[in-house]
Amino acid sequence: MKKNNIKLILESISYISLITAAILYILDLFFEVQFSDNNSLRQAFVLVYLITSLYYKMELKDKNERIQELDQRLMNKK
Repeated sequence: MKKNNIKLILESISYISLITAAILYILDLFFEVQFSDNNSLRQAFVLVYLITSLYYKMELKDKNERIQELDQRLMNKK
């Protein structure tokens, strides 16, 4: 599996879990629909969002550092 595919999958999982947690929160707030007593399902979706978005941001930071390093090398050669 290519790295771009993994990034796309993680980004999609991140957004889906965030939207799902928001929907569960709205259902609980306005319609008093509870899927569990302690909202563990909603917390699990938030946790999945945090983990996937953190991994995605770390990967993006590494790429930005690499780009800056290559830019500096290019400027030094000129």
